[in-house]
Amino acid sequence: MKSIALIILLLTSFVSFSHEYFFGFSELEYNDITRKFEATIIVSTHDFERALELAEVNVVDLAKIQSNMAEKNAVESYINRHFILQTQDRIKFNLIGSEVFLNGTSNFYFESEEIDFHDKLEVTFDLLMDVFKQQQNKITLNYRDNSYTRTFLYNERKQLIAIENN
Repeated sequence: MKSIALIILLLTSFVSFSHEYFFGFSELEYNDITRKFEATIIVSTHDFERALELAEVNVVDLAKIQSNMAEKNAVESYINRHFILQTQDRIKFNLIGSEVFLNGTSNFYFESEEIDFHDKLEVTFDLLMDVFKQQQNKITLNYRDNSYTRTFLYNERKQLIAIENN
C-alpha cells in the first residue's frame, strides 16, 4: 500500500507544472557479454528543459534531439557532467536514444564504453541539483542476480556501491 501511495505521489509531482518535489531516477545494468553499462535516466521534462536553459544549452525540442547531432551532443555532455560512474577510471557514456512522454517525463538511454567491472562503483548523480536544491535522485544497479539502490541529495551527491560476492 505504501508503494502505491509513493507511485501516485511521484506521478502527480511529474505532471504538475509547479511542484515542491523534484525527482530523477536511473536504472543501471552491467552487461557481462558486451562488458558495457546500460543506463536509463528518467527526469521531469520541464525541469530538465529549465536546467538546460539555465546552463545555456540550446535545445529546441527534446523530442527531436536524435535528429539534431549538435543538440544530442549538448544534452549528452550536460548529463555526463551530472551522472558520473567510476571504477578505477571514469566511465564514458554515450547517449544512444531518448523519449519524451506525455506524462511529463523524459527518458535518456546511455551505453558505456567497454569496461571490466568487478566489485566497486563510485556514482555521482547530481543531475538537476544545480537548479533545484530539493532535487532527489535515485539509482538502481542491477548486477547479475543482485540489485543495489542509492539515493542522492543536494548535500550527498556521491555514493559508493560495493558488489556482494556470492
